[in-house]
Amino acid sequence: MAVNKISMGINYRKKTNSRMTGNGNYFAEVDRRETLTTRGLAEHLKEHGCLAGLDAIQAVLVKISQCVPELVAQGIGVKLDGLGIFYPTIKNKKGGATETQMLDKDYNPTSLIEGVHVRFSPESTDLDNLTSKQFLTRSVTTASQNIVKAVERTINGKTRKIRTVVSLEDFRNPNGTSNAPADNTGGITEPSTGGNTGGNNNGGGGDDDNPNEN
Repeated sequence: MAVNKISMGINYRKKTNSRMTGNGNYFAEVDRRETLTTRGLAEHLKEHGCLAGLDAIQAVLVKISQCVPELVAQGIGVKLDGLGIFYPTIKNKKGGATETQMLDKDYNPTSLIEGVHVRFSPESTDLDNLTSKQFLTRSVTTASQNIVKAVERTINGKTRKIRTVVSLEDFRNPNGTSNAPADNTGGITEPSTGGNTGGNNNGGGGDDDNPNEN
């Protein structure tokens, strides 16, 4: 699948959790913008030359969003060529069940299950590779943009953390002459729950589940 490289905006956030490795250091995160609705995705597909009408495209997308969970619920993985595979996994209670419990006719083995998750494994064939390193080298160029902070503010008598954004250039050179970082709380702000979120934004985390693993 031939893909034109697209510039992805990158922000940087300082880790402020003393219990985690790298506390006080900065880690990269994607500058995530709006999330498209099904209608928005249909319009995007239409702009890319899809010959079907907008309503027809949206109808197909709605059916896909309905059918994928239905099939996954039956234990059927769904592969969208060029994207990847949707598949189910089980979250077990810690420690599992003993053999004695499993032999006990009064024991309900489904009590082991804490949750059922729909997972996604990116396409990893030679031509259509969306795994982490390959997606970077084949499809994306990165552009450093901003420093993201969470600053405490009092709003309506309550202390809240506000997400602030400072351009990397202003962060490095706040006064136009110095390269020392400043405690600049200007820029775009929005409410934040604070702290680091999941994924690679905190510099940690493991690999995604593999659909071929038990």
